[in-house]
Amino acid sequence: MADLHPFRIHFQDPELAPIDIDATDAKAARGIAEERRRVSPGAIRKVKLIREKADD
Repeated sequence: MADLHPFRIHFQDPELAPIDIDATDAKAARGIAEERRRVSPGAIRKVKLIREKADD
């Protein structure tokens, strides 16, 4: 099974809050976001990999 990574999905519509999704890659994260929010692919503005901040 492939590793999952955390992604934050941002939408074109400011009324739709960003959502966090665990997926294998950005393409999979987009697909999950489209299903969960019932939006078209064009409704997604950006997909960002969430990186943990290291405390030194």
